[in-house]
Amino acid sequence: MPTAGPELRDIHVPHVSMWWPLAPGWWLLIALLSAAVVVGVILLRRRAAWKRRVDATLVDLHDATARYAQDGDLAAFASVASQLLRRVARTRDSRSVVLRDLAWRDALAAMAPAQDIDRLLAIDDAIYRPDATLDVIPTARDVEAWVRAALRRRPAHVTA
Repeated sequence: MPTAGPELRDIHVPHVSMWWPLAPGWWLLIALLSAAVVVGVILLRRRAAWKRRVDATLVDLHDATARYAQDGDLAAFASVASQLLRRVARTRDSRSVVLRDLAWRDALAAMAPAQDIDRLLAIDDAIYRPDATLDVIPTARDVEAWVRAALRRRPAHVTA
């Protein structure tokens, strides 16, 4: 039978993606991932800044160790190492500048509890005694480990 008018097609709905618009759960996931990336970048930058600070602090110790290897001046090495210990200790506790003997030992132990401080205490003797013996390389390693540990720990808040 002939048709009287134009041939009509069925209604076609346009193709809709099932991914857009995103469901609220996806938006939450994107927000959490963005926050995690921002926090990760901040933590990495803080760690890099801390590493630069520690490396800058230890430059004098490395120079003194190299100078000792050249000229063998134990008193000069001990002086630089002692100054470094005092300078780092002062950043942690301002009262540590005037400490001597057992009080200095206790302060060193408190600022880096996991570190062995026996060689660190021998540094003060090496400054003033010309016949003092000190293993420079292990002492430099111990000083570096103590500085890294002391600068890593957060200072205790003093309530006075």
